[in-house]
Amino acid sequence: MTLQYEVIFWGATGHSKVLRECLKSLGGQLLALFDNNKNLSSPFRDIPLYFGKQGFQEWLKSQEQFKQNICFLVAIGGDKGKDRVEIQEYLESYKLIAIVAKHNRAFVADNTQIGLGSQILANASVCANTVIGRGCIINTGAIVDHECILEDGVHICPGAILAGCVHVSQYAMIGTGAIILPRIKIGAMSIVGAGSVVTKDVPPRVVVVGNPARVIREIAN
Repeated sequence: MTLQYEVIFWGATGHSKVLRECLKSLGGQLLALFDNNKNLSSPFRDIPLYFGKQGFQEWLKSQEQFKQNICFLVAIGGDKGKDRVEIQEYLESYKLIAIVAKHNRAFVADNTQIGLGSQILANASVCANTVIGRGCIINTGAIVDHECILEDGVHICPGAILAGCVHVSQYAMIGTGAIILPRIKIGAMSIVGAGSVVTKDVPPRVVVVGNPARVIREIAN
């Protein structure tokens, strides 16, 4: 039996479409969307879009009698893990509830630890003794093998593969189809390019690409 609950998304681009499909599979109902980009329009005809913190606060006042029961997800993908976690903390400060979204066609081992606000999407696999932080995304078809550690705000993009005992530090992104070999550590804020094969540890705040992956540039503070 699925639970019925009401959810808002912060983020109104493509990732919100993927998350809504996931939410439907879990029995959730989407109430509203929020985004900082005033040039956007709602991707859903039946769901209103509000802009920025002002729009959120005005909407929340209209929901005063319900706000203790409103859940949320941050629908921002890409390499914006730090933004995702900061928005999550902002919404939590208004007593909204960050949920864990696990698509009903994802495999998640029973002993996986998953932080609030994290999202495990269709056909992803998360294997034994893995620890996932807050506000992470395990995207469509990604594989996270046994005993991996994903710190807060990590994004494992579609089809990426983490072998056993990989440690991905906060806000890092593993690009589409990339492969991380066993016991590798990926530094905070770093980006692994799509299709890369990572054979050694990656330092913080760099972009690596290729097979084997090599640093091509640093990421500014």
